[in-house]
Amino acid sequence: MTTPQAAERPFEDDRPSDHSGRRPGRLLRVSDLTPQELSGVLALAAEMKADPLGWQHSCRGAALGCIFEKPSTRTRVSLTVAAYRLGMTTVPLDTREMQLGHGETWADTARVLSTYLDAITLRTFEHRTVQELADTATVPVVNALSNDHHPCQSLADLLALTEHFGRTQGLRAAFVGDARSNTCTSFLEACAAAGMHLTIASPPGYEMAPDVLAGARRTMEHTGGSVTFTPEPHDAVRDTDAVYAEVWVPMDRPDEEEDRRRRFADYRVDTALLDRAGPDAVALHCLPANRGEEITSEVLDGPHSLAWRQAANRLPTAQSVLHTLLNTSR
Repeated sequence: MTTPQAAERPFEDDRPSDHSGRRPGRLLRVSDLTPQELSGVLALAAEMKADPLGWQHSCRGAALGCIFEKPSTRTRVSLTVAAYRLGMTTVPLDTREMQLGHGETWADTARVLSTYLDAITLRTFEHRTVQELADTATVPVVNALSNDHHPCQSLADLLALTEHFGRTQGLRAAFVGDARSNTCTSFLEACAAAGMHLTIASPPGYEMAPDVLAGARRTMEHTGGSVTFTPEPHDAVRDTDAVYAEVWVPMDRPDEEEDRRRRFADYRVDTALLDRAGPDAVALHCLPANRGEEITSEVLDGPHSLAWRQAANRLPTAQSVLHTLLNTSR
């Protein structure tokens, strides 16, 4: 358990780093963290989960701006509570009530907000929006989800797997669904950094972006991980430790609902599919879930589900990220 004295010390004093001494000033995607930095963030998250209030003075007086252009439950609440547990205040911001709705650019907004806030988190549509914000802001920026990346979720995923298996290195996982989704993209980058082996089962026409795949494979050359693809879910899950399901119709693709339900009909994670995985395999889901579509209630609520632990871990991982970024930037 962390002592009050230890809680006052910046995390950067103790966490691992790579040989270059680089420190993350933002988290827009998982690959913004080196494998060593990711390991440090997860280790701190585990400490914070065990002693949630041990860091309540570490960021006292700091302010976090929270901009949400998309609906949110887990991300909004976890970031707000995480900030509170660090002694921070949160400032909810609605773009409809800001000058952004009257012609001000994201870059100009970032310059101004950086003079008031110690960190900014943004949940938005196009990834270039959070990129523009981060490129101009002089305070840390956290991507609370964009159409291309969902890094906060993947950190919680890795923490849940570590807690369950005692490790991530060498674990075999399958992602069943849309290989282009933000969740799949971030989970691939997380698996790459953690030295995991990932097989992605996705229908034709939903292939992963080539640049994302190339970057993950470069990382895997150093961590020992791997990634393969197949259109067959039953082949993907064979002998795996974890099977990841995700909604078929994302928030930004409502016009594709009918077509996606038809194309992904064979990509449902049910008991029969999970039985093809390893005997101790777990089921993952980022939530919210459409029960009976991408995953059945029997699996989601069953003894092999880690979905609720993943959701719970959004809080300590958010706390760790904020603490790390704030104490790095000071």
